[in-house]
Amino acid sequence: MKQILWKPAMHILAGTTLRDPAQKECFDLALHTNHNADSILENRTVLANTLDTKASDWVFAKQTHSDHIYKVESKDKGKGAFAFNDGIDDCDALYTRESDIGIGVFHADCVAVLLYDPYTNIIAAIHSGWQGSVKEITRKCVERLSQQEGVDPSHLLAYISCAIGFKSFEVGNEVVDQIASMSFDTARFIQRISKEKALIDNKGLNEQMLINCGVRKENITVNPNDTFFDNDAFFSYRRDKQCGRHLSYILRKSV
Repeated sequence: MKQILWKPAMHILAGTTLRDPAQKECFDLALHTNHNADSILENRTVLANTLDTKASDWVFAKQTHSDHIYKVESKDKGKGAFAFNDGIDDCDALYTRESDIGIGVFHADCVAVLLYDPYTNIIAAIHSGWQGSVKEITRKCVERLSQQEGVDPSHLLAYISCAIGFKSFEVGNEVVDQIASMSFDTARFIQRISKEKALIDNKGLNEQMLINCGVRKENITVNPNDTFFDNDAFFSYRRDKQCGRHLSYILRKSV
């Protein structure tokens, strides 16, 4: 199993699984991609075993490019772990205070954001494609953690996953207009290449949202990999149209 690891603390297991042609379905972890479900479940078991957990200890959402956020508790264990339809409904960000519960988001070109607060032990996983970024799901998640869970954003450690890069993410004016109308100045994350087209820095948008919320820049890890780049290690919906999904996950082990 190939992955990018993020290590914000000894008892935090976190990172992004990668595409691997040597594995079943290239180690796709998502049940909504029309790949063989049994193979996906086997891949999830491989991940769980690698992390010394059980598949039933994980919680996943039915992602819809929304700005909906859900607090995961022990009663939710197993939701979305074995079937897509019983995942947390219409949701793109999960967080929990509980130990030994794995949460994560599925993505190819979209950005995933992982958060860890060493003071409250809260962990979070956010799915933010351009639609989620326009809805400012990352900002809203940090604000919820601050306002409802007592998190000081300056204490947060953050990870921004591999995703489509600035030089590869070409969009039309309908997307540009929405990004330009976000609640902060997004000009430096838009590069015009014609009157009809522009390049967009979605990683940068999410990093800026974190900084705007009070997360320290030095506490943010941004993975530099561009998923659109022709490489066996990454899924890219934009490049391949039909593809699997990485899982960016986070789990706090009981100490």
